[in-house]
Amino acid sequence: MPMNQQLYFNDQAHIAEKFQMIEDHLSDASKMAILKIRNWKLVEHLPETNLRYQKHMHQTLFNVVPNEFILCEVGYHFSPVSN
Repeated sequence: MPMNQQLYFNDQAHIAEKFQMIEDHLSDASKMAILKIRNWKLVEHLPETNLRYQKHMHQTLFNVVPNEFILCEVGYHFSPVSN
């Protein structure tokens, strides 16, 4: 490759790879949530375990994140929006 030839970044491949990584992460997170809920249903008839597991479920699954935080994390406010 000649020295003066520029390497161009393949945006389409990058976007596809990033999409696939996010899709895999969401799929794994969904599976984990389903497993936690199934485990909770299995132990809900045991009083001592039910209270402890219910507290754990509220700390891990039922936490609320404001929309503004998510938009800021993904950089929505710092990049131009084009539709």
